[in-house]
Amino acid sequence: MKMRTHLAAVAVAAALGGAVTGYLMAPSPGDASARPAAALATGTLHLALNMPTGDRAKAAALGYNLFDVDPDEDAIASLPAGGRALLWVGNTTCGGFQQESTSAFADTVKRFAENERVYGWYLSDEPNPDECPDIAGKIRQRADIVHRYAPGQRAFASLTDWPMRPLKPSETHLDLIGLDPYPCRADGGTCDLGAIDTMVGQAARAGFPRRMIVPVFQTFGQSCNDGERNWRLPGEGQLRSILRRWDRLVPRPAFDISYSWGRQDAWACPALSDADGGGGLPDLQAVMKAHNGRRTGPGLPARKPGRTPTPAVSEKPPASARPCPAPSSD
Repeated sequence: MKMRTHLAAVAVAAALGGAVTGYLMAPSPGDASARPAAALATGTLHLALNMPTGDRAKAAALGYNLFDVDPDEDAIASLPAGGRALLWVGNTTCGGFQQESTSAFADTVKRFAENERVYGWYLSDEPNPDECPDIAGKIRQRADIVHRYAPGQRAFASLTDWPMRPLKPSETHLDLIGLDPYPCRADGGTCDLGAIDTMVGQAARAGFPRRMIVPVFQTFGQSCNDGERNWRLPGEGQLRSILRRWDRLVPRPAFDISYSWGRQDAWACPALSDADGGGGLPDLQAVMKAHNGRRTGPGLPARKPGRTPTPAVSEKPPASARPCPAPSSD
């Protein structure tokens, strides 16, 4: 997700007073349908990024059942009952990976290969092949390690409107990709749903089938953050329209993402954790609870503690989903 590309996790943790981990991130070209453990979750899982540990129970009550955490046994074991883990091990844009060497990453994957609560691996957040032409190869190395040592788990990266063709499945061996168009901009009262169509079309032209796409829903604004002010919090009706558009384009995703649950000082404020209907903000939590209740896959049985593992919505023609860089033509 674009807002997570500047290593703001420390600032988020300080602002929210809790631990925040992760970032909105095959021997042959990957896709989710090819993985043997796909039957573990027959419905759509739901992830909300930038979530302090103390908020997980509240989020679980809203239907969130996938959590981005560091590769740590205790962190995984402490997830809400039935919750699963997407392990953040990635880079942002052209930055370094958490385990710089592939051998260190392989050791990490081996540690969690048999943990049934691990859904997959968040390998990269908005890689930019124009700025770092070797990034596709680095992602492919890590995806191949996941598929070799943990064949039931997914290799995931989030992409944005930078060039996607260099990151196509045959180059990265990813199983799933997140797409993060944000339709509700600060310069108007409507939300441009065409931004969603634009990015989904860009992914299709780059060779990504719909079954690989993970929708990223805009659940943040920028009216109270310290940085850029390009987006605004959707209203309840606008968020419902965003969800309906995604349902039409990608009707049965493996999981979906709400960005952002928590505030980020520079990038996201207010966020979904604020939007409960109080303080003059819309009740986006109720909207997402209804959505998640309709589109939820079975979780895992509860485990004993331990180390085992609204204004009108615009339908006008597509426009750029973000101010810079302009959407790529591919």
